[in-house]
Amino acid sequence: PVHRVYLNAFSMDKYHVTVGQYAKYLEATGTETPPEWEIMNEPRHHKRPVVNVSWSDAATYCKWAGKRLPTEAEWEKAARGTDGRLYPWGNETPTRLHANFGKKEWAYHMALVPLGMFEMGKSPYGIYDLAGNAWEWVNDWYDAKYYEKSPDKNPPGPASGEKRVIRGAGWQNETPTVRIFTRVDSDPTIRNESTGFRCAMDAR
Repeated sequence: PVHRVYLNAFSMDKYHVTVGQYAKYLEATGTETPPEWEIMNEPRHHKRPVVNVSWSDAATYCKWAGKRLPTEAEWEKAARGTDGRLYPWGNETPTRLHANFGKKEWAYHMALVPLGMFEMGKSPYGIYDLAGNAWEWVNDWYDAKYYEKSPDKNPPGPASGEKRVIRGAGWQNETPTVRIFTRVDSDPTIRNESTGFRCAMDAR
């Protein structure tokens, strides 16, 4: 259900974490590479979002970078602002000028597009690709009814659960799924070709 929440000030990355950024992290930490890494880690893909990462992979990267995964409430605030819009750019039905969506095949990472391609698709805060391109892990455990009982200030998500929340839709989704309020539960151990992440941090 629609409800109002209040959040302390925070910052969120303007873009998804890229293949190039993730490559530097892997090199610095010696962490095991994700599936299909030899395909993703080509120079032509370094400015595209990294995918095939689990929730733990994403959370660990953010910690290494001095940040954290956003809460679901923070993600939604960053995507829709304060006016209840349907999409990050407003209420206009998405077109190919707004977002990367509706594709059929991963095509060896070519289904994802480089960062910063959709000026018309930015959120009210200038954040790119909060709809389409890659789904995004957020910190919260998933509870289908959490919005009915969540606190009205800085909701942290359920204390426990079996699945985590992903938001934002991916390159393969169609128009209805691209809407901001779409919530999806995902096995936190899964790694697939449509889920990546971005980091957030408390305001300083």
